[in-house]
Amino acid sequence: MNKIFILPVLLLILMGCNKKEVVAPDFKVSTENDKTAFKVDEQINFNFSGNPNYITFYSGEDGRMYEFRERITAGARTDIGVPLQNMTTQLLTYSYSYAKAGTFKATFVVSNTNVYGSISDVKEIVLTIVP
Repeated sequence: MNKIFILPVLLLILMGCNKKEVVAPDFKVSTENDKTAFKVDEQINFNFSGNPNYITFYSGEDGRMYEFRERITAGARTDIGVPLQNMTTQLLTYSYSYAKAGTFKATFVVSNTNVYGSISDVKEIVLTIVP
């Protein structure tokens, strides 16, 4: 009788030790018709495919550049991203418009995370904004 009880308990313990791997995010971003030139204040629709746990957006404007995300000036971070999605939501599109003309690198940082770790990926689209 004692052996019958020990076997299922042992199996449960062994099954509970399976480490779940973090899956790399499968994510693609595009604009409508893959257009990259827009006018000032024109709404840009970014379309997403895939479903990462997290999406953060850096517009490429002053104070929103991905390449400067680690920079600290006067004790504060100067370039920050906008969190768009977390584990409890799914986002298929995001709209944004630029107030100034110029060339901007729109950057999307995506990641999948679980208790065992995190895997991130970066997708960029270079946009030209004209007056």
